[in-house]
Amino acid sequence: MADFELKIRSRDIGTLLRKIKNSNPDIDLAVIQKAYLFANAAHEDQFRLSGEPYIVHPLEVGLILAEFKLDTDTIAAALLHDTVEDTGTTLDMIEKVFGREVAQMVDGVTKISSIKSRTKATAQAATLRKMLLATVKDVRVIIIKLADKLHNMRTIMFQPPETQERVARETLEIYAPLARRLGMSKISSELEDLAFRVLEPDAYNDIKNSIAQRNTELEAYLDNVRNLLLERLRSLNIDAEITGRAKHYYSIHKKIMEQKKSFEEIYDIRAIRIITSEIRDCYGVLGVVHTLWSPIISRFKDFIAVPKSNMYQSLHTTVIGPDGHRLEVQIRTHKMHATAEMGIAAHWLYKEDPGALKKNNRTLAFLKDITQRPADLRDTREFMKNLKMDLYDNEIFVFTPKGKIIKLPAGATPIDFAYAIHTQVGNTTVGARVNNAMASLKTKLKSGDIIEIMTSKKGHPSESWLKLVASPGARNKIRSWLRRQLEAELKTAEEEKHRDEKRQEDKSGKDDKTVPVAIPQDEQIKLKSISRQKKTGITVNGASNVLIRLSQCCQPIPGDDVVGFITRGRGITVHKRSCPSLKRLSGEPERIINIVWEGSPDTLYPIKVAVEAIDRPNLLKDVADEISLGKTNIIKAEAHVQEGKHAVFKFILEVRSNDHLKEIIARLRNIKNVTDVYKLNEKVILK
Repeated sequence: MADFELKIRSRDIGTLLRKIKNSNPDIDLAVIQKAYLFANAAHEDQFRLSGEPYIVHPLEVGLILAEFKLDTDTIAAALLHDTVEDTGTTLDMIEKVFGREVAQMVDGVTKISSIKSRTKATAQAATLRKMLLATVKDVRVIIIKLADKLHNMRTIMFQPPETQERVARETLEIYAPLARRLGMSKISSELEDLAFRVLEPDAYNDIKNSIAQRNTELEAYLDNVRNLLLERLRSLNIDAEITGRAKHYYSIHKKIMEQKKSFEEIYDIRAIRIITSEIRDCYGVLGVVHTLWSPIISRFKDFIAVPKSNMYQSLHTTVIGPDGHRLEVQIRTHKMHATAEMGIAAHWLYKEDPGALKKNNRTLAFLKDITQRPADLRDTREFMKNLKMDLYDNEIFVFTPKGKIIKLPAGATPIDFAYAIHTQVGNTTVGARVNNAMASLKTKLKSGDIIEIMTSKKGHPSESWLKLVASPGARNKIRSWLRRQLEAELKTAEEEKHRDEKRQEDKSGKDDKTVPVAIPQDEQIKLKSISRQKKTGITVNGASNVLIRLSQCCQPIPGDDVVGFITRGRGITVHKRSCPSLKRLSGEPERIINIVWEGSPDTLYPIKVAVEAIDRPNLLKDVADEISLGKTNIIKAEAHVQEGKHAVFKFILEVRSNDHLKEIIARLRNIKNVTDVYKLNEKVILK
């Protein structure tokens, strides 16, 4: 602990200014110092759990970004990034002193304040979405956030155990993959190892100790490889740096778990990295490596000719090296190496045009796709699920018949390919040829495949496609088409209703109420009103009205937690969320919408109730009297007396809400000889 405190005290604003001065002389040091003084005053008397002054945290975040040679505004924003969230500072104050760009970056990384209507998970999802939206406009927002997360993970040992686990899991599932998708492997690898140490300390220590025991032997082997290569490269006048490639603890752990191998089997693979000055030298080095040792052809990948979507470029090859050991080799230029470690942050290292980064950056394409999807934050799980799918995508590279390269996630099918070409191509796909042979739309594509899509004007997506595609973009386009189709079907139902009102009646649903409902924004369906009857108390977030029916299988009433199921041609049926009938509809999630009750006190709902009792004189009269005292009407009644004087009464009652129904049931249960009261069709005894 003492060593840690000494380290903290020795790193002050002078440390940051010296680092910047040595690595990036273009930075305006006066602005950085002003931002530090502003933040220091705002955080005065605030301390971290470690006992250190709070200002140490933003200072450390600034130092991380200084290593990446970020610009003046970004480092200033890093120093100020917690002032709005944790102090009385406002964004207007920051904009007035430091300008709009700094204020916007600070706003992008500031959490959305929790409110009573939000759960913690929903608030976190809202904050994450806000940050991603800001990142699409200015990538520096996510760079600041990742540096912030990195320092928090470096000092996570001061947090309570439950907080450590929650933050570490969030880091491993969201922020480390996000950093990797942005090409920032230096940050992502450290975040993974720090989270791994918290979540699985025993496995972490086992791997750490095993590596320490093997390092001497491994270094001797790699020194021999390095000397052999350097001698051959000098003879060809090729300058190159050769280093052993560090294996990160978490990456080793993942391979052990995925490949079901021991540490010795995984770590037996030796790895080196060769860095040159020119692209042409990369291919020259590749030739030398393949001349010295036999290559494993299936293990060669050219990411220079075909870069990954996160800008990563390198040649990868695996050879049978000295003593018969497999040797992994990466070959790249200095600029490629910087991009591999720093990803999108390498832009500032090479002082490229900042305007070009904002206007045309393929690395951010997946973020744009995420942030353009429906944004109803009540569906937190769906948002997080889609985000994780985007973050964890492994890539394959396939070709059009004309030789154009298309990048797709691993597990992609011809349907993913079709939508990657164009939305209309995807929507009219009827078949595919893979490598000149007919193939099912279920076929899993492999890198190098040549795909030809067959289309037809009569072709269209089906709900089964949602289970076949691997790319969130394709899935989103399929859903959009299905929703438009539902809209068209509901419009047809409206027209039929106006042509023949009687045809809309259903013998089994005469007791159903028709009420207006509006489609929520997350469904992205806009419908014209097809019901002009009196409003009876149900609304859905939004503005459009459609035909709605109350399900008779569970008989929902105000107070019940309900959802809507969009039918074909008959509007929307409302079910209790716990309704068993919804289980058979679970395979069609696109038809489920969120519904809330307005709770009009004048609206009455028909509910079927059963009363069981031991028969006696005046029993039915007493039951009817209690129902009347409960201020409700009996629409229909049936009475049966079975053997053993077991009486069963069935009623259809009009009630205002769930509370009203519970009041009536409580009255009925207090009647002499009554043994049970419950809603029919549901078989759940209300208490």
